[in-house]
Amino acid sequence: MMETGNIIAVYNKNKQVALQEFDSLMKKTNSYMNEIAKSTNHYIGCDSRLLERETVIAMKENCKDTLFIPEDIQLISGQRFPDIVAAKHFGVEVKSTKENKWISTGSSIVESTRMEDVNHIYMLFGKLGGDPIEFKCKPYQNCLYDIAVTHSPRYLIDMEIPLEKTIFSKIGVEYDKFRLSEDPINTVRTYYLKKIKEEKRTATPWWIGSDTITSPTLRLWSRGALSQEEQEYYKAQILILFPKEICNSEYDHATLWLCVRHSIINTHFRDLFTAGGQKVINGQYCPAIIKRILKVAPIVKRILSKSDLLIDMRNNNPDLFYAKDKYTFWVQQISKQYPQIKQLKNWLLEV
Repeated sequence: MMETGNIIAVYNKNKQVALQEFDSLMKKTNSYMNEIAKSTNHYIGCDSRLLERETVIAMKENCKDTLFIPEDIQLISGQRFPDIVAAKHFGVEVKSTKENKWISTGSSIVESTRMEDVNHIYMLFGKLGGDPIEFKCKPYQNCLYDIAVTHSPRYLIDMEIPLEKTIFSKIGVEYDKFRLSEDPINTVRTYYLKKIKEEKRTATPWWIGSDTITSPTLRLWSRGALSQEEQEYYKAQILILFPKEICNSEYDHATLWLCVRHSIINTHFRDLFTAGGQKVINGQYCPAIIKRILKVAPIVKRILSKSDLLIDMRNNNPDLFYAKDKYTFWVQQISKQYPQIKQLKNWLLEV
């Protein structure tokens, strides 16, 4: 019979052995709860709070013949992560659904409320809509298959997914490395942007990096919500990020970006750039967009001399992002769209 109650000492000496003990405790707890669910109506009517308390009771009942003692198991009150802490370093997040399925929405990917010393977490999931009620338990990171957004990005749970289909396998990063990174939200956003491009879809994650500030309310461009100065500034940004698309009257990516990045909806993008037929510039007939490009070119030059737009540039116009002389490179991107206007490059470079 092994000595009980010294799990913290074992953890400090050999984390792997301690983790095996925790795994054993959780497997016993899971089996115990499933046996009760099969033979009684004990868990019928459980809500999330009650199930947390029932899980604590089950864990304490199954500490026998492990290195844990009942006093090691604590229910954490309030909005903390995870719900249960065992011997300081281990935790259990309790989730459930009233439906007969093994999927649900999980916790925030940011984990800002995580208990500081908890390094190993298991998910205990109750399928409360089944007959009988069932429970599954596995390492937390092994049941997170994707990310969805409520007020912030949250994990999606599937207790039956294989390891190779977890969100961390898809991104190509270990869970601990991901959760301890400086900006997990941006890591996920970069993954989805790459996936969207690979699938050649016109889409973008509507949530943005954690260090990016945007308006909490949506605005309509056409309802006088923007000053003339703001309009010119946003036009310049759009031409920087989507030069080829805008010059070819393709506005889908720019529309999505303006909405996601600045909370602005514009239903008449054509009016901003390509409407208006021909204009005379230095004695030469040119599409109206040329005059508009020349008007915002000084703003473009000013923006490109700073670092404010670099993240957006990397995601939407990577060639420009890596260019040494960004303004000259942008001028080339624009002038290539209008080879018939021989002087366009010079006009823009003279700004």
